Amino acid sequence: MLPSLSRAQAKVSGLGNYIIGITTPDSLNRFDFKEEDQSYVKGTIALPCAHIRVFASDTVKIANLLVARLFLFFYDNTLFKLSCDYSDELKETLLNLYGTSVSRPAGSFQLCTKEAGKPLFMWGEAWQRADILALIMHREGYNADCIEEKGVRLTLFSQKFSALASDCDLSHTDPFMEEFSKLLNDHEKK
Repeated sequence: MLPSLSRAQAKVSGLGNYIIGITTPDSLNRFDFKEEDQSYVKGTIALPCAHIRVFASDTVKIANLLVARLFLFFYDNTLFKLSCDYSDELKETLLNLYGTSVSRPAGSFQLCTKEAGKPLFMWGEAWQRADILALIMHREGYNADCIEEKGVRLTLFSQKFSALASDCDLSHTDPFMEEFSKLLNDHEKK
């Protein structure tokens, strides 16, 4: 996506110079990104996911857009997933490059267990080209701390490599993605 805006590609592949299956950690500007703590196998505190490295940037300029809270996920030093805040400017660019997205199912989750009647609603939209899925996840409602929140994230990922990394806990970068993935999986089984 945003393939240097001036040379648009016909397929979903990444954001600017951050291309799924091509970008490596060595190509990152160390002033823009910081490596996150080691990821661990889900349900453990001692088994590291040695194949996974995660880098984060509070803001980074891609083409002429400022992208906030960008996370880059590498499997064996190859980019397989990226996630960032979704802005109106990014939305307009994606619509111009790829047209209208496909709606994904809506659902609600009761993450706030202290108080009844405070759900978190999620819904999405997507573009898919071959193995790469670009997913926009909207959320509005109450989180696990019963605090109201609202947000939108763009996540691009290789489905093949995400399956290989599925036993690793990557929720520290986007805690709601796992719930939304369950919603998508349940919808596809129907």
